[in-house]
Amino acid sequence: MNYILAIDVGTQSLKACIVDRELTILERAQVFYSPQVKSNNRVEIDAEVLWRAFIDACSRLKRRQEVDVISFSTLCPSLLPMDAKGDPLYPVILHLDRRSYRQAVWILEQVGEERLLQSAGNLPIPGGISNTSLLWIKEHEPAVYGRRDVIFGHVVTFFMKRLTGRFVIDPSNASFTGLYNTVAYTDWDDGLLRATQIERQKLPDIVMSTSVVGELCQPVARATGLTPCIPVVIGANDTTCATVGAGVTEPGMLMNTSGTVEIMVLCLDRPLVSKNHLLRTHGYPDRWLAMRTVGAGGASVEWFRKTFCKEMSKTEFYSDYLADVLSSPGRPQARFHPFLSGDRHRIQQKSASFTRLTLNTTREDCLLALAHGIVSFQIEGLLEWQKSVSLDSQIYHVGGGASEAYTRYKQKLLKGFTFIQLGETAVLGAARLTLEAL
Repeated sequence: MNYILAIDVGTQSLKACIVDRELTILERAQVFYSPQVKSNNRVEIDAEVLWRAFIDACSRLKRRQEVDVISFSTLCPSLLPMDAKGDPLYPVILHLDRRSYRQAVWILEQVGEERLLQSAGNLPIPGGISNTSLLWIKEHEPAVYGRRDVIFGHVVTFFMKRLTGRFVIDPSNASFTGLYNTVAYTDWDDGLLRATQIERQKLPDIVMSTSVVGELCQPVARATGLTPCIPVVIGANDTTCATVGAGVTEPGMLMNTSGTVEIMVLCLDRPLVSKNHLLRTHGYPDRWLAMRTVGAGGASVEWFRKTFCKEMSKTEFYSDYLADVLSSPGRPQARFHPFLSGDRHRIQQKSASFTRLTLNTTREDCLLALAHGIVSFQIEGLLEWQKSVSLDSQIYHVGGGASEAYTRYKQKLLKGFTFIQLGETAVLGAARLTLEAL
């Protein structure tokens, strides 16, 4: 094996990278798209949009016929019902979606908080843990749920079925379904399935992140220009792949990812459950990840740009203006509560707000308050983790939003830690999992 095709399916773009055995990116193609933000807290995307982005990105790679194996990093949660052929029966319900509040409350009443935390490792956050979205479909789209051949998976399941013919999901994705025993790192929890009245046969099989799912089928090979019958490795969700790519694999190690979602991640060698963070499996057995999440991290900054800085180009805003604002000394008088897409740790519906505004408050004050609110929320998580775990002093800063200016700003607020800027590591993690799979 010489070349790996590492695919990173994100919320706003798909990246296809050809990586060698030394984890050097030799070639890269990126295709952009936009999720659909609808009324009633709905955030969706058509799975075929993701599929066309995959075909397009692969077709742009000059060395695609030299690729020996494919691996995936995928957005999560990303609930999608499919028929027996793997064709979508409904749009992908994304992690930013909050339509399923009533279903979340019902799950909590049926199962109980303690039982959920001790098995699933997470509470049923609307949209953020996909069993709530699944039950929303069951109630509002009974013709979809009632099909005998329907399979509910995540985006990774959709791609694995299209590429290899198998319905599968990896543990890191399954951890955010609310139906998998994340704490034990095992399988679907039959007790949770019974309590939530979801049939086991409607779920995909679970395979480890380093599993070869199958061989690339002929139709996809023809559409992409890839070599048929090369192995396909399932990989993991995007945050898990980012930790693998950053080398965050030992207990106490920390990573902060800045993208559409802002996440502080702690690597663990034993499951640590709490209502104040999310828990998922790592890409490796006997490892878990605690995650303190701002659902709209980079999305909040982008909202601010589109709403209050319309006279600036996107490049001008991110290259100059944002960097200049973040270099301001001191803390802002204004405050921002970072819940534009709700709170990923609470079932209760929350919304964002600015407070402490005065007649002297400027646009720059509000932008600085927005960044400060996001980082402060992550600091609260670190302070809680310190009570239970010995934390490393280094924090690896990764993701598309991990700019030099943002890294310096975080370093200014977290003086007890040293930030190490790495850029994007998810595709490298998918490639590394592939090396270990083969």
